[in-house]
Amino acid sequence: MPWKGRGAQLDETLDVLKKYWADDVFAHEGPLFTVPETVVGLKPSQRPGAPVLLAAFAPGGLRRIGRRLDGWLPVAMPLPHLLGMWVVICKEAVEAERDPAGLHMALRVNPELTDIRTDAELMPRAGTLGQYIDYARTAAEAGVHELFMDFGQTPATLAERVDLAGRFIEGVRRG
Repeated sequence: MPWKGRGAQLDETLDVLKKYWADDVFAHEGPLFTVPETVVGLKPSQRPGAPVLLAAFAPGGLRRIGRRLDGWLPVAMPLPHLLGMWVVICKEAVEAERDPAGLHMALRVNPELTDIRTDAELMPRAGTLGQYIDYARTAAEAGVHELFMDFGQTPATLAERVDLAGRFIEGVRRG
């Protein structure tokens, strides 16, 4: 899908999902999708539908999150920048007469672990496990609701990744 028009496609997809999750029988006729009258038996256990979080960084995406979605899936970045974008999302929620307290931020961190502490003031692009623990604690204190530390891309065995995850969790809890 070309960049131009992606927002409209996402908006219509969200409209279809909203109808799908709300009604046992629904139909949709839009500029991009046509769904004939359909019977839907399976529904998300959450009502009125499964939470929808979006990984967006462009102004239009941030507006969409605040105005109609349940939250944001950013990737790790310096916290002042992250929190500045979160303010935009919350402002958009207020303008859409939604309570920004109901929005959820789930931050994803893809660590590049090193044995030597790097010179990273705001966020380690690469760093020690301790630096990532510090980043996670600071993010939690700043208001991040959830943090997903993805050790899946770390060049290590499964047992080593499990050990890293355990040490990470323990390090965050000690804080």
